Amino acid sequence: MQKTKTVCKFLLIVVIVFSLTGCWDREEMEDRSYVIGLGLDRSHHKGKIKVTMLLANPEVGSQQGGGGSTEKPREIVSFDANDIIAAKVTANSVVSRIISYDLLKIIVVSEEFAKDPKFYNIINDVVFDKEIRMNAYLAVSKEKAAEYFLKNKPKMETRPHKYFQYMIDHGIENGLIPDSTLFRFFKTTDRGADLFLAMNTSAVREKHPKFKGEDEYFAGQLNASGEFDDTQFIGSAVFRNGVMIGKLTGQETSMVNILDDTTNMSDFFLDIPNPFPGKRKSFAVRVIKKENNQVKMDLKGSRPKIFISIPLKFEIMSNPSRIDFAKRKNQEVLKKQIASHFKTELEKFLKKTQKELKGAPYPLSFYARKYFGTNQEFEKFNWTKSYLKAEISVYPEVEIIDFGKSPKKNLKVEK
Repeated sequence: MQKTKTVCKFLLIVVIVFSLTGCWDREEMEDRSYVIGLGLDRSHHKGKIKVTMLLANPEVGSQQGGGGSTEKPREIVSFDANDIIAAKVTANSVVSRIISYDLLKIIVVSEEFAKDPKFYNIINDVVFDKEIRMNAYLAVSKEKAAEYFLKNKPKMETRPHKYFQYMIDHGIENGLIPDSTLFRFFKTTDRGADLFLAMNTSAVREKHPKFKGEDEYFAGQLNASGEFDDTQFIGSAVFRNGVMIGKLTGQETSMVNILDDTTNMSDFFLDIPNPFPGKRKSFAVRVIKKENNQVKMDLKGSRPKIFISIPLKFEIMSNPSRIDFAKRKNQEVLKKQIASHFKTELEKFLKKTQKELKGAPYPLSFYARKYFGTNQEFEKFNWTKSYLKAEISVYPEVEIIDFGKSPKKNLKVEK
């Protein structure tokens, strides 16, 4: 009996030891090639799509790879495929390492393909791939996605995963591009009540763009010069039911980010018409949003009424007319001008969404749902059509927390 117990204990120890030391399924980082960016275009072959992969070399720039590595930081490959998932296997015919979507940061789709009714069925395949995270971003490029990745050559940050991380995070914080994760895209499309905004990007600059305000551009229209990458992130592409229907400028995208409490926008800069005398017709402000909007609705009448209160804080960044804001009168004039400007611009933009886009560009329907007892009642109300005839009023709650530096008394005001 004692001998049997000893043998059993020995066998148990052997099993435990072998289970702890197993490493037959391990994979080294250098054995894998990580797809940072995925491009989708129409294919010339029926039933196919053109897939472009931006592959990152994990050793370049890392401590393991060392500073003297001669390997390229990235590799780009394009080919025709049946779908996004099987494309990984096809790519391994020309790429030596195992293809992985674990670090996928951005999916870039050409405008041409994004407007194709078949696009949603193609992009929906990413839901079934366990490697693709839903916090990856969806972007739309003016040119083909294959051309976009080839022309995208950052000067400052050669590691592609860092470049896209910085560009996207800063663009969302500044309000110039939307927070267009795959999670938000699929959730908005499944609901079908509102529109979805994907970030607009381009690696091809227009040759003779018209001069506009600093945030009134689409991607590729900013006429900048110097030594830098041509890629621009500004504005958004509008989707209805998973298909692209239009575009918004950087300024209009900022307005959506002000209205949408679910975005990560913290603050941004803006020019406001100058209410005081002087040659310069505008002054710069920093807009800060820390609190959620208050939305109330009256949905009982034939024409729904929507009231949106937006709490905003401002820092005055310029004073072209050299006005003394220590005086209460001047403060009130400035505060009234800012409130009037935001009310006018936001209401004008919302009317555009009703007449041209035919939908709300952010999840405004969430606020309407609480006025109905059941989902059946909300569906009978038909939010999509009701929004188009709604009367929308915006009430900016302006608080100026910093009026900037006071002008010197010996300086004269411009006339």
